[in-house]
Amino acid sequence: MTLLVHRFTCVLFASLCLCGCLSETEESAAPVPSSDFPISIVARNEGKSPVADVEISLGKQLLGKSDATGNAHFTLHGAEGDTLALNVKCPVAYASPERPLPVGLRHLGNGSTAARFEVECFSLVHSVVVGVRAENGARLPILRLKSVVGQTDDQGVAHVLLQASANEQIALTLDTSRNANLLPQSPTLDFVTRDSDELVLVSQKFTVKQAPPRRVVSRPIPTHL
Repeated sequence: MTLLVHRFTCVLFASLCLCGCLSETEESAAPVPSSDFPISIVARNEGKSPVADVEISLGKQLLGKSDATGNAHFTLHGAEGDTLALNVKCPVAYASPERPLPVGLRHLGNGSTAARFEVECFSLVHSVVVGVRAENGARLPILRLKSVVGQTDDQGVAHVLLQASANEQIALTLDTSRNANLLPQSPTLDFVTRDSDELVLVSQKFTVKQAPPRRVVSRPIPTHL
């Protein structure tokens, strides 16, 4: 009788333990509730100016694009504490970040409505202002890749605005084809751009070829006998 009661007690204890384990497993397997997390992203270039049309996506899903002020607003869905990797694609004139943007899902306090993140798009094309000074070179067309991009004034001065990529070799030609008296003929001014907007000053001195003196032919003086 005592042995039977002991066996019954062991079976009952094991059953209670099993039920407790199952209950804990069911609780741990319960799905974590998901919620909405408003996100704000601002896109800027290396000069801290806003960049428009920057695409933000999660996998293959497009979440939004930045507007003219560089801002994009959207909502992410997930559980508190999750981290999502967002892809950033900058416009054609910019280089996109090499790595995705990690965004942690957190509910903010202090009245904040959206978590704010910043991304940077590096400009592939920069503005280059070229100041040209051509001594004795008034009214000369300025060529780049055989296209006219400017002209010197009556004092031989010109300012040309170019768009170029970083470390690009620029060659500007002062076209003297309509003025054969200038030397050298159609010289080229070279420089290499930097990785930012810049002002470049170039100069060229021309000499004016003097016309050969006119030959005076003396006429014989007639003599009368």
